[in-house]
Amino acid sequence: MPMIILEWQADNRIHRREMAMGNPSQVIRLGRDPNLCDVVFSDPTVSGLQAEIAWDGQGVYLRCLRESNPPWVDGQRLGSTPVPLKSGSVVRLGRTQIKVISVGATPADSTDLSLSQLIPVLGSGQALAHKAHLVPAAVTVIGVIILFSTIGNPTLFNACLAFLLGIGGFYFIYQLCGKSKPWWAMVLVGLMTVMLLVSPVWSLFVLIFREILPGNLNASSQSFTVQFTSHFFGAGLLEELLKALPIFLFWGLGMLLPLRARSRIGVVEPLDGIIYGAASALGFTWLETMGEYVPGIVEEVGQQAGTVAGELVGLQLLIPRILGSVAGHMAYSGYFGYGIGLAALKPRYAWLVIPCAYLGASVVHALWNASDTIGIWAAAVVGILAYVMLSAAILKARQLSPNRHENFATSLVNKTRP
Repeated sequence: MPMIILEWQADNRIHRREMAMGNPSQVIRLGRDPNLCDVVFSDPTVSGLQAEIAWDGQGVYLRCLRESNPPWVDGQRLGSTPVPLKSGSVVRLGRTQIKVISVGATPADSTDLSLSQLIPVLGSGQALAHKAHLVPAAVTVIGVIILFSTIGNPTLFNACLAFLLGIGGFYFIYQLCGKSKPWWAMVLVGLMTVMLLVSPVWSLFVLIFREILPGNLNASSQSFTVQFTSHFFGAGLLEELLKALPIFLFWGLGMLLPLRARSRIGVVEPLDGIIYGAASALGFTWLETMGEYVPGIVEEVGQQAGTVAGELVGLQLLIPRILGSVAGHMAYSGYFGYGIGLAALKPRYAWLVIPCAYLGASVVHALWNASDTIGIWAAAVVGILAYVMLSAAILKARQLSPNRHENFATSLVNKTRP
């Protein structure tokens, strides 16, 4: 049973596919149409179904399926006769060059022991760098080392733990979205939100939403209506708009970039808005937790039960607040980000989708804050609702994505086309 490995470059990334051919009747179709092809290329000069790779029981061949746009193999135009493929062959479909890295037996068929089989890292290092296995493990190891080094300094330990947990939650949403974004752009969005919180912009927002608008009603009231109204203006509308400012900024900056860079860095579709919204929420949650909630409860409990008890309760508060942000701040901001991205994709309807997404995020945010007046199970219901809204937005965003054939998959079980 032969194994064929193809490699090509598109959108400043190296794409690699490894495929085993189980029997001589199996073919691997190449082209631009994801509904017809096994290997899909985003190049507009590639035909919907242009060529196929077949195995006749002895060798692997490339067969032309589009006479008006034939493929080329090693500089030769392919005609009606299939051409054998070998390791090192270069196939050109449209303007896309595909290198045949390897054509040979699968490890199960080979009786020889190779060096890469004996020492797997020698043969898998390059592939590992393109997989999702390496980065999470590396970040976790670095984070653990940092946590070890901060033992004895509760404030620094909590700040690092909050950041590490928050990164885990954000990475989960990023994988669900499945669109590649530069790490520096996502970090910049989070930092921008942190800077907005410590700048006069926050004070201006507080003045508008909590002083002029009814966002600062009696906090001791046990009325759900009073609490919801207060949190709708003072938390929902205020905080969701503040967290969305970096998304709007990247939307505007993206319009100044070339088309390819605009899709990679700017906001051109809902997936971009969701990812940047979650990144913004990570910065907001981290600063809010470490700058307000944890210090407040540490001081309050510390005055009554001692410093050690206060620090323990502060740590206990930190963990659920950060982990809960996936169904909290990240969910609200991601949902609003979906609306901003949809407006970028369909600018004619920006007047409708942005207010609807803003209102939806703010209402759920306010419901969460006001749920204390009903009970803990009400908070669980609202949290699940927020996550459902975010998940639905991600699924719809993936369907709407102009680059959906390039986005990495998130299926629990891989589905093979019969």
